[in-house]
Amino acid sequence: MSTIITEEIVKDIGEAWYTLKVDGTKDPTGCENVSIVLRYVDTSNTVRERLVSMATSKQCDAKSLTQLVLAQLRDIGLNTAKVLSQCYDGASVMSGVHGGMQKIVQEELQREVPYVHCFNHQLHLVVVHAMSSDFTLENFFSVCNSLYKYFKKPTVAAVYTGEKLKRLLEQRWTGHLATVTVILKSFDNIVHLLRGIDSTQTSAAEVRMEATGLLKVITRPSFLFIACMTHQILSLLDPLNTALQANSTDLYTGVRLVQSALACVEKLRCDTQFDTFWEKFSKDRRTTEPAAAAPPQKRPRNMGHLSDYVVDTTVGHRQKRLYFSTLDAVVGEMKARFSVRNSQLVEALCTLHPGSEDFLDANRVRPLLDLTCTEIKEAEFAVAQQFLQDEMAQSNKNWTTQDILTRYCEPLAAMPTVLKTLKLSLTFGASTATCETLTSTLKNVFSEHRRSMLHKRKACLIQIAVEKDLTKKFTGEWKETLLRRFSTASRRLQLF
Repeated sequence: MSTIITEEIVKDIGEAWYTLKVDGTKDPTGCENVSIVLRYVDTSNTVRERLVSMATSKQCDAKSLTQLVLAQLRDIGLNTAKVLSQCYDGASVMSGVHGGMQKIVQEELQREVPYVHCFNHQLHLVVVHAMSSDFTLENFFSVCNSLYKYFKKPTVAAVYTGEKLKRLLEQRWTGHLATVTVILKSFDNIVHLLRGIDSTQTSAAEVRMEATGLLKVITRPSFLFIACMTHQILSLLDPLNTALQANSTDLYTGVRLVQSALACVEKLRCDTQFDTFWEKFSKDRRTTEPAAAAPPQKRPRNMGHLSDYVVDTTVGHRQKRLYFSTLDAVVGEMKARFSVRNSQLVEALCTLHPGSEDFLDANRVRPLLDLTCTEIKEAEFAVAQQFLQDEMAQSNKNWTTQDILTRYCEPLAAMPTVLKTLKLSLTFGASTATCETLTSTLKNVFSEHRRSMLHKRKACLIQIAVEKDLTKKFTGEWKETLLRRFSTASRRLQLF
């Protein structure tokens, strides 16, 4: 079954250019599983991302991984000269500019093959570094982690009625958002339970002592403020993270999504936004916190050196500093990590978007065609530009490159260079999310009761599980092919 699926994928790719996506993960036996996913535009002009191989490697250096991946592609019948770009994570063995896999691939193929650092991995680094840029933030998430561990205790979990707390994940920044979301939703339940444990004598001494310490920390106004602030900021990045995981998201769309998310975060950095946030936070805090006794009034001191100044606010000074410094950290990390490293390539991709002012400008598209050693034909681009602009002017919809390929494939067949360029623009990927979904599939296939299977069987089962739309064909149009292959294999076994 796996062989038939692989053959169909190779046939579907044909002579199309494709993006190479590679990621590795260890199974419970310590074996390094290397997933090879290809992104391409098929004959129906639809973007596909397919798992073509799940290989295993004893050596995890860049040269060994490169040789393994290229050998796998050649073994299944693919032309490695059609590799358009590479998309990996940011590990030095993959991204190294001198000895990383992305560099060795270019040396092996003897031409430029642009490398794209997975946008989802970059977003993870943005959040992790930004959320640890200030000791107060780092301490806050340390307390969140302590809460998670405390509420996992059997005696505590048995009486807790709120939503289950989330664990902070090293590999996924979404753990930060999930943790804060649950704490805000179940804050009253958490406080109520900790107070009950603190005041009762039935619990163990160490459980009561830990409850007292956690209660003291989380009932401080600063804790709830940081929870609300981080939730507001991280919520703006969550749609970006989800969109980048979609197979349909190409590199240019990924760049635009990042720019949009960055603009939304930058808008929060102003006094008006902080005042609105502070007012909402103060209102929510008054409704969730019990009334406390008024503190004793202190006699105001006469500040002579401030006699010429006007004090317009007396609360939120530290919170305001933390609010702005956190936003600065997130914005700074996003600008540094998502900075355009190949401006000419991004400009070429931008030119191929229907909403661009320079749509199908032949001179700007040239860097993209140079990657495939394709001669540019300006006459084709001129005719296609005029034709498509006239067609789009008659419609009020917002056109995408995929829309153009789907609707005007036949007219554009007379302009093959333009058609090829549009397909190339969608072939560039922005994320290795497809590779990472194999981790959960690996856990389901290579379960505790299936540890005796060989790697070949494990790899075949994973491919069958991942490529569900192709696997379904075995009950229909591929049924006869499967039975014929099975009969042939059975006869060979009998002769053997």
